[in-house]
Amino acid sequence: MSSSRFTRRDALKTGAAAATMGAVITGFPALTRSAQQKKFLKPIVAGINGKEGDPTYTSISDVPRILREKYDIEVEFQIHPSSTLGTDLSQLDAVQTGFIDITSNVTTQFMAYDEAFAFLDLPYIVTGWDQYLRISKSDIWQQQAAKFESNVPVKVLPPVGAGGYRLLWNNKRPLHSPADVEGLKFRTVTSPIVIELVRNWGGNPTPVPWVETYTALQQGVVDGFHVQPIWTYKFKMYEVLKYATEVNAIFSVQFQVMNRNTWNAIPESIQGPMMLAFQEAADNANKADRESEDFFKGELRKAGMEIYTPSSAEAGKWQEKGREVWGSAGKGIDRSLIEKTVALS
Repeated sequence: MSSSRFTRRDALKTGAAAATMGAVITGFPALTRSAQQKKFLKPIVAGINGKEGDPTYTSISDVPRILREKYDIEVEFQIHPSSTLGTDLSQLDAVQTGFIDITSNVTTQFMAYDEAFAFLDLPYIVTGWDQYLRISKSDIWQQQAAKFESNVPVKVLPPVGAGGYRLLWNNKRPLHSPADVEGLKFRTVTSPIVIELVRNWGGNPTPVPWVETYTALQQGVVDGFHVQPIWTYKFKMYEVLKYATEVNAIFSVQFQVMNRNTWNAIPESIQGPMMLAFQEAADNANKADRESEDFFKGELRKAGMEIYTPSSAEAGKWQEKGREVWGSAGKGIDRSLIEKTVALS
């Protein structure tokens, strides 16, 4: 399917035309029609990494409600939270094979399949929530979504924030500047950009699946990680961590996709409203996520965590080392794409 945007007017026009014709839709045995309602009978299975109530969870779980209330469309979502259907990477594999229909994870995890969104993970390229929201609804996003879909068998859905900026956490000592990092082992994902960033800061990057991270910290396999406050709190990582630094290097974006065959099996008269519902759910989740970033920092402080804010001079040292990644692990990223992204800051 095309990655062009649906508007509310397009969705309503599609529905109105279908109602006027009174046509029986064929070729989609999972679709039933009544005078008032459309229904897609095949359950859509989502395997995601967030917990129930998290913004990344509600950005998917709210879609059936929006479809029912605004578009009189009935669709069942079966949602499996907290990576219960597998590790981060195995769920990304599963959505491509069709074992599950929907999954979501931060953009860094998808780099193993295609690098269309690698630009978002360059350190210090995203300066905050306002820029991210502009990117998510820009031609840049649509262009990169089309590239991703041409190489990976999925439909790209509207993104949602994943807790704002990652903090650099560890259980050994306060980290005021990169000089303090030397010798520490940090859990990372498999992204070359993230691995290079940790190395530039003086750390030893160690890829570990998220579901194994608590035990890895507890047993000393790693000393820390680069993760957002919401996940550090929700998964009780404060029990095995002590110190954090607000390095403000990578703003996390939760990338959401649906299996291509699942999307193609949904009638066009439902696809339009469904994409609008995904966008509305993402908008609501982004708002909630933005408002909760400082809240979770506060909760972590209450739990005994020490969160350090670098001085201007110290922040410059973190940024200098981080931006070196642009010319090393990030050297293959289209320079014009970087320039367009920076222009939205």
